[in-house]
Amino acid sequence: MNEAHSRAETILADICRGLAGDVYLAEVARRLLEELDLFGEAINRKGTGKHFFANLQMILQHELVLSVCRLYEPYVSRNPGRSIPTAAHHIDAHVTSLRITGRERLGKFLGCSATILQASNLAADEKLSKRFVQHLADLPKANPDSSRPLDQALTLLKTVRDKAVAHHERIDSSLLRVPGWARLAELIDIAREVTEILADSYSEGGYYLKDDANRAARSLVGLLERAGLSVPGEPRSV
Repeated sequence: MNEAHSRAETILADICRGLAGDVYLAEVARRLLEELDLFGEAINRKGTGKHFFANLQMILQHELVLSVCRLYEPYVSRNPGRSIPTAAHHIDAHVTSLRITGRERLGKFLGCSATILQASNLAADEKLSKRFVQHLADLPKANPDSSRPLDQALTLLKTVRDKAVAHHERIDSSLLRVPGWARLAELIDIAREVTEILADSYSEGGYYLKDDANRAARSLVGLLERAGLSVPGEPRSV
């Protein structure tokens, strides 16, 4: 392994760790907010921890906005960051030297043939990496002129981030629109899948980010239930 190859792998692993951290924060915020929404009526009715949970929701909403925006932040050479576009730029810049250690999930994700997956050499890895970079280029991006729903959702989210979360601009907050929950969840799901594929394909270990976030949600549900709060309906698992 030459020095350039080793450095390219080290930097990509660092980008992956940053992505995993933001995906985890987004997933945790998402799952906790979903559970708090389900328990909202019971919390308001009994008044148990009402003010605490109201403030917790606000904190989680801010973290959700910040982490999702960071995941899709465009690559900038003077401050590369640890976003999906940065990972794509890095792979593209080092496509001739990065080895793919886990081919199966990446190949399935890209819809590759068995013939391509069976080949295991730098030329085959380069071909897979180029296809992966092309796919990443089509992921959602903040663009006010785009008609794609997820581009529009990310544009709204970035505006909220820039004007009301990362900064407190003197604007009418009623003019800010937050994308629907389904779009937010989709943005998180895409980022989680890409991050897990990056880790599986280009480094030694993988991540189980959704499972980790679900454990936090189960802990919250257990806490609420021990406080005598419940959600109407059939018992459920989270």
